[in-house]
Amino acid sequence: MTVINRSMFPVQSGMSLVSRMQDRFANLQTQLATGQKATNLAEMGDDRHLSLSMRARISRIEGYQNSLSMVNMRLKVFDTVVQRLDKVESTARAAMTPSSYGSSNANFGTAPSLARSQLDEIVNLLNTDVDGRYLFSGATVDKRPVESVSALLDGAGGKAGFKQVAAERLVADKGADGMGRLDLTSTGSTVTLSEDGAHPFGLKLVPATSTGSFATFTQPTGTPPNTLTVDFSTQPLEGDSVSVSFTLPDGTQETVKLTATAGTPAAGQFQIGADTDSTAANFSAALGTAVGKLVNTEMTAASGFAAADNFFNGHGEPVLRVQGPDLANATALVTADPTTTVLWYKGEDSDNPRASVRAKIDDAATINYGAQANESGPLALIRSLAVVSIQSFTVADSTAEGRFDAVANRNFSRLSESHNSEGGSIELIAAELGNSQANAAAIKDRQTSYKSQLSGMLSDLESSSDEEVAMELLAIQTKLQASYQAISLISQLSLVNYLK
Repeated sequence: MTVINRSMFPVQSGMSLVSRMQDRFANLQTQLATGQKATNLAEMGDDRHLSLSMRARISRIEGYQNSLSMVNMRLKVFDTVVQRLDKVESTARAAMTPSSYGSSNANFGTAPSLARSQLDEIVNLLNTDVDGRYLFSGATVDKRPVESVSALLDGAGGKAGFKQVAAERLVADKGADGMGRLDLTSTGSTVTLSEDGAHPFGLKLVPATSTGSFATFTQPTGTPPNTLTVDFSTQPLEGDSVSVSFTLPDGTQETVKLTATAGTPAAGQFQIGADTDSTAANFSAALGTAVGKLVNTEMTAASGFAAADNFFNGHGEPVLRVQGPDLANATALVTADPTTTVLWYKGEDSDNPRASVRAKIDDAATINYGAQANESGPLALIRSLAVVSIQSFTVADSTAEGRFDAVANRNFSRLSESHNSEGGSIELIAAELGNSQANAAAIKDRQTSYKSQLSGMLSDLESSSDEEVAMELLAIQTKLQASYQAISLISQLSLVNYLK
């Protein structure tokens, strides 16, 4: 009789195999519960390097997308603000129309008050901040870029505001005698009009013209101080005219035309006298009246806009004031002392405002979205509204209509749509920031798509299939049950059991 020894069955090997199946069974139960193939990197084997790489890339994308979300929020605010700036510009351009004084000249009062209200809105828009970052301050995002309207116009803390600076400029432009810093004399048949010195104030002479051949001109040379002489060599005929042109403080030009008449002269005419000497004297008197009117209308408006150009300084420009104390005879503009003059803009003054603020939104992509309140578009709007807001038009003032028309013309010209293509215009700011917003959206879409692809690949790498795991669990469970039964039977083999 042969007795089977248990050594004929590899018990240790069988137990080791069962142990491994038990481990695998437990691992599959964990996978089924968590949906993950492994609970740590060590269990992933060679796949761990690929997993780490994908996770690092996804993490970078999420960081960029957080940055993009922040940038998009700011760009949306930018879009709202710039649209409103454009709307106010359009309204301000149409607010004053030459000869439109309103019923009972109501526009004399409403135009300045409306301009101040609009200026206040513009200042508030340019001081917009998002989470404590001022949008129109360039890279100096922690500083409010523009002073309050009250400080800008009326001054603050003992410092002069625009109203005072403009008043000083007007005194310097008019001169002591109100002739726009010109001297007018008549000697015999010769009338002489000359600038009172080499300085930037008042009226500047340009060549004169005439119809007919009654006068001989000595034209200004263009080198200040200029002189113009009109010599009446013969008597003019009725209807002959002389046109004298001037450059105003803001760079615009105006022409005074005087027409000869044999009768009583009206505005814009001079009387033909008994001889050339008396005709010259009559012409001189008419010219003096016309220049005085020009000074109190067109030149006064031009002086205000020139003062605005100096006070509301643009990129790379200093704030300028008339050098005192004798303002009526001033000969120079000087850089304003910040201890005595309000400085309107406190932000950064960059050559490239858009590049003053940037954000990295991808490995190889940076978006620029900076803006400054002193760019040409907002600056022109502020200057025009400031000039209109300090005007005082009264019915009793004979020059009010002329000044109203002069201010209205300049306001319309400076805010004209023809400036839209100029760098820094409100429209170009909107377009450039809009491009940044579009680029950001395109990059975000691309990142979202790439992140989805990486997440899918990572899921395939790390996640387990419930169906596959369940099938393998059942298979191992069946094997384990069979192995348990086999081992149980083998473990009971003995001589006693065999003899039974």
